[in-house]
Amino acid sequence: MVRCERCGRDSYMPFKCSYCGGYFCYEHRLPEAHDCTGIRSKIEYPRKGSNGYIPPSSLYPMRGVLPLSGAFTQRELRDLAISILIISAIPLLWLGGLALKRPLVAMAAVGIFISAFLIHELAHKFSAMRLGYWAEFRINALGLLVTLISFFSPVKIVAPGAVVVAIPLYSKGFGLIALAGPLTNILQALTFLVVKMATGDPLLAVLAEVGLSINSVLALFNLLPIGSLDGAKILRWSPKAWITSISAAGLLLAFSLI
Repeated sequence: MVRCERCGRDSYMPFKCSYCGGYFCYEHRLPEAHDCTGIRSKIEYPRKGSNGYIPPSSLYPMRGVLPLSGAFTQRELRDLAISILIISAIPLLWLGGLALKRPLVAMAAVGIFISAFLIHELAHKFSAMRLGYWAEFRINALGLLVTLISFFSPVKIVAPGAVVVAIPLYSKGFGLIALAGPLTNILQALTFLVVKMATGDPLLAVLAEVGLSINSVLALFNLLPIGSLDGAKILRWSPKAWITSISAAGLLLAFSLI
C-alpha cells in the first residue's frame, strides 16, 4: 500500500506518473490532477522561427499558440494505433460469422466504432491546443481493462486511454475541453438517429442503430460525474452544461433501445 503524494490517502493500487515519477491514487493519477512538476521537462518545443511557435514561459500553465502541424508525438501515434486495433476487434467479435459473410457491413461497423472513439479523443486534444494547452493521448490500464471487458459485455465502452492536458484544475478551459469529447458523441448519435428514422434500407438502419448505440453509451459513460471522467470536470465547471449534456446522452440512449 502506497500513500498518494497529492492527497496523502493510502492506495492499494497506486499509479506512477511517467513524467514526475511520483505515486498517486486513482483520483490524482493524471498530471493535471496532481500539478505535475515534471511534465514540461518531457516535452520538446520547436524553436521560434521554424513554425512561428513561441515556447511558453516558466509560469504554469503552459500557454501559447500551439501549431497543428507536428501535433502528434511518436508515442501518441503508437498509443492511438494500439487503441484503434483493439477497438476494431470489438465489432468483429460481436458480428461473429456475419463479418465473413458480409465484409462491407463488418468494415462499416468497425469504422463506426473507431469514429466514436477517435473523434472523441481528438476533440479533447485539439480543443486544448486551440486554447493554448499541451495535450497528448495516452493508453492507461483502467481504460484498457474497461475496453477489453466490452469484448464479452453487451454494453460496449471504447475507452482504452485518455487525452492528458497540462491545465490547472477547475478553470473554464478545463470544463470546455472536457465537454468537447462527449459532445462529439452526442452529435454523432443524433446523426445516426436521423439516418435510422429516415432510411428505408434495413441494412443501413442496422448500421445506424449500431452508431446510435455506441455513441450514446460512450457519451453517457464519460458524462458520469465520478473520478476523472469528463462528467466530473464539466459538473465542477458548469452544472447547467452537465445537466444538458447528460440529459441529451440519456435521451439518445433511450431512443437506441426502442
